[in-house]
Amino acid sequence: MESLFAALSGDFLGTPVYFWVAFIAIVIALLVFDLGILHKDEHEIEAKESLLLYGFYVAIALAFGAWVWWQRGAEAGLEFYTGYLLEQSLAMDNMFVIATIFGFLAIPASTSTACCSGAFWV
Repeated sequence: MESLFAALSGDFLGTPVYFWVAFIAIVIALLVFDLGILHKDEHEIEAKESLLLYGFYVAIALAFGAWVWWQRGAEAGLEFYTGYLLEQSLAMDNMFVIATIFGFLAIPASTSTACCSGAFWV
């Protein structure tokens, strides 16, 4: 048990290993929740559902950032939030590109989720 505690309290890339374990566990849990539970069936995602899911994921990111801020200090927390804001900006840009491509190829909205999921796994 002591060796497990020593391994989790060690550092990897300047960050405690338990932070990496928590981050990877959260990402895997969210992927299973999103792809395995929420999107089992193909359906067209309405604006309300999309905004609720987006708000849920933003809330999780903000909570994770608060945890980083609390555990690692203001500088690490600010770095996380800066990176998150940058990634959100890039994600919105990708949304417009994907919408343009799907529109050009006349991909039905009901199958667009499956197309994006397939592209994610490739």
